[in-house]
Amino acid sequence: MAGDLAILGGEKTITADGGEQWRRPVEAEKAAVCALIDEGYLSGSGSGVPKEFEERFAEYVGCKYVLTTSHGHTALASGFFAAGLGAGDEFITPSVGYIGSYAGALHMGATPVFCEIDPETLLMDPDDAARRITDRTRVLSPIHSCGRVCDMDRLLALADDRGLVVVEDAAHAHGSEWDGVKVGNLGHIACFSMQGSTPGGKPVAGGEAGIVATNDRELYERALIYCHLHRPGAVQELTNPVYRELEPQLLGWKWRPHPLAMAIGLVSLEHLPERMDRFEANREALFRKIEGLPGIRPVCNYRKAKGVELYGGIRFIYEPEALGGLPAARFVAAMRAEGAPLNGPGVGHMEHLRSIYTKDLPGLWGAGHDGPANVPLPRYREGDFPVSEAIRGRVLSYPGHIQAADGFIDQFAAAFRKVVLQHQQLL
Repeated sequence: MAGDLAILGGEKTITADGGEQWRRPVEAEKAAVCALIDEGYLSGSGSGVPKEFEERFAEYVGCKYVLTTSHGHTALASGFFAAGLGAGDEFITPSVGYIGSYAGALHMGATPVFCEIDPETLLMDPDDAARRITDRTRVLSPIHSCGRVCDMDRLLALADDRGLVVVEDAAHAHGSEWDGVKVGNLGHIACFSMQGSTPGGKPVAGGEAGIVATNDRELYERALIYCHLHRPGAVQELTNPVYRELEPQLLGWKWRPHPLAMAIGLVSLEHLPERMDRFEANREALFRKIEGLPGIRPVCNYRKAKGVELYGGIRFIYEPEALGGLPAARFVAAMRAEGAPLNGPGVGHMEHLRSIYTKDLPGLWGAGHDGPANVPLPRYREGDFPVSEAIRGRVLSYPGHIQAADGFIDQFAAAFRKVVLQHQQLL
């Protein structure tokens, strides 16, 4: 590529606007919200717009039962309770994850057991998860990170073989599929987040809310009694005779979503397929243009998986050995000087290295408490998950575009080629 690298004083490659050009239908969101304000329906569940959202999402995913909650992490907490997880039990979740994914289980007194990620997909490694199952394991909790779907064939087979429940963290995965079936209609129970607004927020966004999806009536009823105090008709809806003995307050948590979030979420759900299709087209166009470049390759998906990175961004694996040992941070700096919105290196949080697992923190939980539910937490240290720890310095990310400015994708690919082909100047 002609011209000096921008980081060394040359002209930058990308002159097109690198921001997201797609604009959400704000007027439709305002109309939906104002209708609820005019109606005075600002609190409640099980009827009106909140019930409509649950029905529409169930129809979109293809599952039998959907329950909405206040946040993604309360959806997951409800999923863990539905799965029967409790004090003294163990659950397996990837070492590269997020504490909000399993906080509900932690506060129930269950013990997190972390496992490695697959370095090619950056998703839960089913083989390593299998090695960590004990007689106390009750739940497998894969994370469909950035909308990319875990190997559900192997995880569901493992769960079936060992009598476990799969609680999927699908916070980023609305609309994602495995073998043609949407997440939420695949396994035991899947939990989604509706944080933020589009674009940039979760794929179906409403500010703050969560979704529980399942085809299992027992799991649905257990989630319902856990988190929907005073939901109209809830007791009458229950079919388990034990649960029908409960009062309308059920088990006391009121984790229902705000109706305004459901109204915005309905608008977001309406244009989700369009956003996914356009994002995928831009992503694949970029991948084609950089195919074969040494030193950089997109994170791969499993053959049966389909999904896009509307939240979390498109990931690349950086291979410094192919570029003379050029450090990832130096490569990123050169790309950013060219005008490229490339970030990293970094893969997410190393959950096993959080201070609650690596340090003694007297007084954090109160006198005599070893954890948030008075259950001792496991202890980990650097080196316990070598695969996950090794990959963190090699993952780069780009937010992606639903609609890119004219010429941007071509220029972004040209920036990759320019930096790769002139990398020796950076050594």
